[in-house]
Amino acid sequence: MDIIDLVTPSQDAVIARLKADVPPELGSVHQHVKQDTPPPFVMVGSIDISNEGSKGSQTELVSVELHFVTRGSSRAPLLALMHAARAALEGRELEADGVQFETPNFMGSTVSNAGPDGVTYAGISTFEFYAEPA
Repeated sequence: MDIIDLVTPSQDAVIARLKADVPPELGSVHQHVKQDTPPPFVMVGSIDISNEGSKGSQTELVSVELHFVTRGSSRAPLLALMHAARAALEGRELEADGVQFETPNFMGSTVSNAGPDGVTYAGISTFEFYAEPA
């Protein structure tokens, strides 16, 4: 059995779905945020992989964290961005050549109070899905 990379296509499929469905006025979508990138934005954070395959098969449980940052006088823009990302991913099809995905499940979120500057808010949402060679 040849083992293939399921992490990169999983990341790319999540980013593609977010870019297609999250309204740009709510925030930009990134795999990596360059220093001094102004909020609002969402980026793919940690990706954890668990082997769920049996002998002779490759199936992986992919857990993806999304990191959100906004600035403003309230948390409302952060909550709107987080909701848009959830609506873009939860139960929706992911696509990548050579990979079959189960639809992502929303696992939970954390939302911060305002940061020390009084206007920066951050959040994290986690999604899980299975990936295997097509």
